[in-house]
Amino acid sequence: MTQRLRAVWRLAVLFMRESHAGEKAADDSPIHRVFRSITSGAPAHKDAAPSRSVPRLHNLSGVMSMASDVLARHPALSETAVRVALAELHSLEIPLNDASLLKALESGMPPGRAASVIDLDATPERSGVAQQTHCAHVVLDARSLPIPARITLIRTDTRKELEQDLDIAASAARIAERFSREARELNASAHVSRVTDVIAGMLDLRQRAADQSYLRYRLRDVNGDKRIVVPEVLWDFCSDTVLVTRAVRSVALVDTCALRAHGLDPANLVAMWIEAFFEIAMGEGVFHAGLEAAGAAVSIEPDSLGRLVLNGDSPLAFVAGHESNFMVMGSEALLRGDHKAVAREHMKHGRPAEHESQHVVRVESTYRREAERFSEGAHAGGHRPHSVADLFTALGKGAQAHPFGDAHAGIASRATLLARSAQSIEDMARRIAPDVDVWTIARRVITRLALDQFSQHGLIAQLANEAVHWPRALPRVPNLLADWVVRQNRRGTDSKPVR
Repeated sequence: MTQRLRAVWRLAVLFMRESHAGEKAADDSPIHRVFRSITSGAPAHKDAAPSRSVPRLHNLSGVMSMASDVLARHPALSETAVRVALAELHSLEIPLNDASLLKALESGMPPGRAASVIDLDATPERSGVAQQTHCAHVVLDARSLPIPARITLIRTDTRKELEQDLDIAASAARIAERFSREARELNASAHVSRVTDVIAGMLDLRQRAADQSYLRYRLRDVNGDKRIVVPEVLWDFCSDTVLVTRAVRSVALVDTCALRAHGLDPANLVAMWIEAFFEIAMGEGVFHAGLEAAGAAVSIEPDSLGRLVLNGDSPLAFVAGHESNFMVMGSEALLRGDHKAVAREHMKHGRPAEHESQHVVRVESTYRREAERFSEGAHAGGHRPHSVADLFTALGKGAQAHPFGDAHAGIASRATLLARSAQSIEDMARRIAPDVDVWTIARRVITRLALDQFSQHGLIAQLANEAVHWPRALPRVPNLLADWVVRQNRRGTDSKPVR
């Protein structure tokens, strides 16, 4: 208990110190200073002991350190940087194996289901901060043969340590805000709370199983997408700490030799991958790590040969509908050089409390500068000096520079995340398929998605989304009309000249 109190107080002092330092570094975002305070608990070197003046947080310091590095390169990501760090950071602990692995599966799976797991590979195929994925076979029932499966397990000890670290950080933030006005302005407790929600969501495998099943339903049953295979979730074996899916044999998209050995053309697969990434990220509003450059894999199963595989052990995130709509309409308007259209889309998601006309001029000016960059590239004899990543970076600048509401902060974060992914895609495409034009594919997808917004299908989908609000909104229409008539009458009375 004494050790915890000491850690809370020392971290509170770090929060207060960073809140004062922020006055000298106005370009530092508050959440970045919060990350940096927590990171101070990490030793400078792997084998170095931490200073006695800073709290020793078990795993949170390592996560925050990488998140701080990501945020330094992409300030608009905000708390999404934590999601990126958790997805890309390797295990901070030695993975479970042999007896400890079997014990964890037996305690994590529903009663009796661990006995149905056979041929378990004790060496993890993939490890994360608090999770590890193994290959195995499972027996669904007594009458069926074993089927190959992928088992993802959350390390409960590591998750518990993360929860303890977050509890220390939350207590320290509250103490810092009690004793320091600058810490209250830093709003450290709110940032720690959002980080806690992000980490808890990513370590909830039951929620990930639900997301994986929904993605499989959308792509296979609704869209009929033949480019993607989403492995089936075996719900009878799942819990909040264990996720089991059917295994699909695959090879990494970057392994061109293995692809050719199976009769697949790497260039065609890269072009299909690029198209699928932008359609799913912008059209469906889903960011899946299996579509990132580092995680892209291609099925070599006979019944799904050449399809992209989106495994359940890869984290995914859903984007709000208004954010994905802005990505589509805003990027399409930038490609046309129509800065006023982008500004109108921007104002739909939040308006300033006062001096709206002046802010509209500033928003239009910001997007005009960005639109001119791409229009100049389009007319310079076919020369294109910018990349797809530049397009989404430009789209996020307006939302970051003119945040009139929480929606704009979310849009800036999603645009930056999309730009970051597009940059890695372009780098990988140049390396393994230099003849594939990423810009042309992305522009074609964006144009098609923008046209779908005004198609019959798009209008019906929008009406279906709005229809759920009609039962609550329709009874208010008579009162709203009456208020409008009163305002119009009052305005007419005020405008009459006095004789």
